[in-house]
Amino acid sequence: MIMFGPVGTKYVFDALMREIWLRSNNRLLAMGLILPSLGFLLGASLVVVAVNYPSVQWLTLVGGLVMAASLAAGGVIANTLRMPRLAYEHEHLLVYLGDVTPFRIPVEIVECFFLGHGPAMLAGAEEHGAETRTIIVRLAEAAEAWKNREVKPALGHWCNGYVTIRGTWCEPITPDLVQGMNQRLIEIHRQQRAEKQSPRKEPS
Repeated sequence: MIMFGPVGTKYVFDALMREIWLRSNNRLLAMGLILPSLGFLLGASLVVVAVNYPSVQWLTLVGGLVMAASLAAGGVIANTLRMPRLAYEHEHLLVYLGDVTPFRIPVEIVECFFLGHGPAMLAGAEEHGAETRTIIVRLAEAAEAWKNREVKPALGHWCNGYVTIRGTWCEPITPDLVQGMNQRLIEIHRQQRAEKQSPRKEPS
């Protein structure tokens, strides 16, 4: 779902009503569905063979196990496909750098986003020195509780108040994308300041 804010600002929401700031690399993840799909077809073929040839009934069990494993793997990939890398919800920046459950950073301690470069962290690419663009999230220095977190290295890095998101596993990172994220962050910070400064109405 798309909504528009001040001066035509476009806000993109997903089915869970999270405001999406950075999507996953859906093309790369979709390619990962090829192997589970082939595995499912192989398992189904084994079941068909077992049905038609009673002497190899044991293939029914093998085929069923292959199909179940393929469905499970496909489900994990499909779930990953719908997860963003960065999103905004209820005054928190959601950072997805590992499990399905995101890190929920209070947006008031998020200072800015900027471009960077880092290793692509793809199998076989390290020896060739392959690099990718990154987005770096700078957190407030005073936010000691958010200095470091353990994350999946292939997805990013989190150390000393800087959260790095590798471009390998997200949508193409461009200066315009980062600029838009910073503009939205400034807008949210302004809203928060305005709410704090506005007098609260006493209940009648």
